[in-house]
Amino acid sequence: MTENNAKLYNLNNIDSLDKKLIYELNWNARVSHSALAKKFRTSKQVIGYRVKKLEEAGILKSYHAVIDWRKLGYNTIRVYIKWENITLEKEKEVYELIRRDPLFMWAIRFEGDIDIAFYVWVKDMTEFAKKWFDFISKYKEYILRYEIYESVEMIHYPMKFLKDDFKPEEIVIGREKKVEYDDVDYTILRLLTENAQASLVDIATQLKMSAPSVLYRIKELQKKKIILGYYALVDTDKLGLEFYKVDFYVNDMRHLPMMESFAKEHPQIVYRMRTIGGPDFEIEVIVKDAIELKELINEIRYKFGDAIKFNRFHRFEFSIKQIYLPGEKVFN
Repeated sequence: MTENNAKLYNLNNIDSLDKKLIYELNWNARVSHSALAKKFRTSKQVIGYRVKKLEEAGILKSYHAVIDWRKLGYNTIRVYIKWENITLEKEKEVYELIRRDPLFMWAIRFEGDIDIAFYVWVKDMTEFAKKWFDFISKYKEYILRYEIYESVEMIHYPMKFLKDDFKPEEIVIGREKKVEYDDVDYTILRLLTENAQASLVDIATQLKMSAPSVLYRIKELQKKKIILGYYALVDTDKLGLEFYKVDFYVNDMRHLPMMESFAKEHPQIVYRMRTIGGPDFEIEVIVKDAIELKELINEIRYKFGDAIKFNRFHRFEFSIKQIYLPGEKVFN
C-alpha cells in the first residue's frame, strides 16, 4: 500500500460509510452486501466497491466464525511468558516451533510486562501437561517467568468506537456445556472459521451435499450455540490505532459486575476475559496511542479505585499464529 493510501485509511480520514462497514462486518461477517446497501441507503455496487478497497488496504484482513470451544468439549489454557537472556535468533526459533506445533492454537507477541501469550485448547489435561513439560524443558533457560491460567469465558464486543450511536452488545464464549456434533458439522465449522463468507454453494460442493442441507446444518450449529457469530478480523494498525491487553487485580470482588457492565458500554473496550488463577478483570482495548490508554486506565481507576490493587498492560506487537477452531474432533 502506498504512503498516500496509508494516509487515506487513517481512522481520522476515512468517511462514515467506511467506518460503518468495518463496524458491521466486524460484528456480522456474513451479512450480505444487499442488506448493507439497504441499511445504509446506497447501492450494492457501492458497498462492494468500498469493501473491496478496505480488503485491498489490509484493513479487513479475513473473516471467521466465532466458535464456542466449550460446546465442542474443549477447555482453554492460556500461558504468558517473559523471556530473559534470549537472542533474536533463538526467539525466532521458538516462534517457528509454535507455528508448526499443533499444540499452540493462538499466539501473540506482546510488548510490555509479558513477551508472549498463547492459547491451547485441550480435552485432556494430562496430554497438555506432557507437551508443556517438553516445551518448558527445551526453553527453560530463556524463561524468566511464566503464568498459566484456565480460561473460563471470553466476551466479544463490537468495535464501539466506530459509531456514536452503538448498541451495547456481547458474544459470550465458554459458559455452556458440550453438545453433540459429527464429522460433517466439524467440516462446516472448519470451512466457516477459514472463511466466514464462504457461500452455501461452495461449502455444499466441498461436502458433496445440497445447499439446503448445508444451510440446515449451519442453522443447527447456531441453534446449539456452537457458532455464536461471524466477524471480520480488522488490522487496527492500518487505522493508525494500537491494541492493548490490560489486566486488573482487585481486592473487592463485589465490584466485578459493575466493572463488567462498564466494559460492555465503553467504546474502546472490545474484549473481556475471565480466568481461573489470572487477573480478576481483563480487557482488550483499541486506542490511538499510549496517552489514550493511560486515560482509559485512569478512568477505570477513578471509577473503581477502592476495588483495584494494581494493573498492568501489554501492547499487541504481532500475531505469531492464529487458528480459529480446536484440533481434529476425537470421537468416542
